[in-house]
Amino acid sequence: MSNNEQQQDENKLIAERRAKLATIREQAIEGNTSAFPNNFRRKDLAADLQAEYGEQSKDALETLDHQVSVAGRVIRNLGAFMEIQEMYDSDVAAIYH
Repeated sequence: MSNNEQQQDENKLIAERRAKLATIREQAIEGNTSAFPNNFRRKDLAADLQAEYGEQSKDALETLDHQVSVAGRVIRNLGAFMEIQEMYDSDVAAIYH
C-alpha cells in the first residue's frame, strides 16, 4: 500500500468517526442529555481505605470480597497495580485491581 493510499484510508476513517460523533451529539441534543455522560460516583477515598485495610494481607482482603469505588488520574499502570492521584492536591495512592 502506497503512502497516498494509506493517507486516503486514514482520512476516510477520520471522516467516518466524525460523522458518528456528529450523530451522537445530535441525539444528545434531541434527548436533552449529554453526548458524553459521566454517571460514575466515587464512594471511597484511597486514604480511608489505606487506613482501614492497609495492614491486612492479600489473602485476608480477598476473603472480605469488599468492592470499592475510587476515582482519580492514573499516574502509573504497573500491571496489577495502579497509582492514582485522587484530587488535585492529594497524595498518590497505589491500588491493586
